[in-house]
Amino acid sequence: MSEHRFTLNNTSATIAPAAVRPPHHLHNLRYKKPTEATRTSPEGHTLRALSDLTVVTCACGLTTPALPNDEARLAYEEHRNEIRDEMA
Repeated sequence: MSEHRFTLNNTSATIAPAAVRPPHHLHNLRYKKPTEATRTSPEGHTLRALSDLTVVTCACGLTTPALPNDEARLAYEEHRNEIRDEMA
């Protein structure tokens, strides 16, 4: 192997800076488990365990309330389809 190393000397380069583009990641779709206290009825019964609920969030501002897992999955899929259509 050679002991010569390649060094880039771009002091005379005339490359224009890249055009300003919007951030690449406008969306960051995530599932989260709610961290709030367990919801109870007025009689003191637990309405639904927190492990059965999921919140869907996205960097674009989407935040669903705590939904049952099946409904959260549906909200996730719908937003993912909107993102796909937006990118096309």
